[in-house]
Amino acid sequence: MSVSVHISIDMEGIAGVVHSDQVSQKGHDYEMMRKAMTLEANAAIEGSFDAGASVVVVNDSHGSMRNLLPYMLDQRAELISGSPKPLAMMQGVENSPDISMCIGYHSRPGEKGILSHTIRGSSVVQHFFINDKPSSEFEINAGIAGYYNVPIGMIAGDNDIVNDAKNLVPNIIGSSVKETINKFSAKNLSGNDSFNLIKKDSHDAVLKHKEFKPIKYSGTVKMGIEFSSDLMADVVSMMPGIKRISRQTISYESKDYIEAWKCMYSAILLAGIPY
Repeated sequence: MSVSVHISIDMEGIAGVVHSDQVSQKGHDYEMMRKAMTLEANAAIEGSFDAGASVVVVNDSHGSMRNLLPYMLDQRAELISGSPKPLAMMQGVENSPDISMCIGYHSRPGEKGILSHTIRGSSVVQHFFINDKPSSEFEINAGIAGYYNVPIGMIAGDNDIVNDAKNLVPNIIGSSVKETINKFSAKNLSGNDSFNLIKKDSHDAVLKHKEFKPIKYSGTVKMGIEFSSDLMADVVSMMPGIKRISRQTISYESKDYIEAWKCMYSAILLAGIPY
């Protein structure tokens, strides 16, 4: 069996992470947790290769996207790092791997979950909408993967994002490495138990990769963003094709999901520039 695997790995959903101090480059605990992030990536890589994967590509998907330790990462895998990238957290799926996995993921704003937010955090984005529905990074990324006919077969993070992912992909394999108490506290699995769970579930996902179906959007897709300030929306509204919905909310419509995504991602990057 020859299977190509794509792994998108974020940081807020890693076991042990409960506070922004642990996921910010200036935080005291950041160096420790980027090692934990790398170890969870390694668990997914190992499980994938044990199941017969021929290629594993890991996309660093948190913040600067320069968090994974390249020389500590399983050397059999290829690493995509740095930002900005056109497909952001899903860079690499454009090469049409057989399956994608999401590790270290978290809930959207307003939902229960550790450090819940959507892209760039509450300092820029309050809510991201797909067809008027508030959407998580997982939901956004499932659509990006689906555009390239790639299914997502596994997700790891807190119990809330795992349960939420199953609403979109009922048969997705969910690896809950921590149980949310509130936004800044959780009951975590030990490091070893987290690694073993992710290794086992990634192994199973590769073996079952043909059972998962990509998420497809047909017809016109409408994406929107509620920004944290009306100035951000003022600036972004200068972009051709953008519609102003309210003081802080804009939208864009397209029959092409990736076109809509790239417009929204460009808008987020533009809105995040200090003025």
